[in-house]
Amino acid sequence: MPIFKNFDKRFMNKSQKENILQIRDIESIEYYKNYVFSRDFQTQDFDVYEHVWSHGDKLYKLAHRYFGDRNLFWLIGLFNNKPTDSHYTYGDVIYIPKDYLSFYRSVVK
Repeated sequence: MPIFKNFDKRFMNKSQKENILQIRDIESIEYYKNYVFSRDFQTQDFDVYEHVWSHGDKLYKLAHRYFGDRNLFWLIGLFNNKPTDSHYTYGDVIYIPKDYLSFYRSVVK
């Protein structure tokens, strides 16, 4: 979920690429581009559940409780701008969009 705007970009020249391919004895490298989510949702009003972060809470558990699908944990992290469990402390108020499908559509375009 991070947006890497302030990181220094590094580029490999042709000989560096060829060297890596030769060292690894491969012909090409497959990689995935980082996905940058739309931030348009920040200008919209969503009805939310309020949840107080407490002992035993995990994003995937909250996603299962509120959405019925633990794989949607990242929606809660994105909505609160705290992507992992370690970003939360006891007593934090977590906002969970009630209409998560509408929220999902607003960030994944």
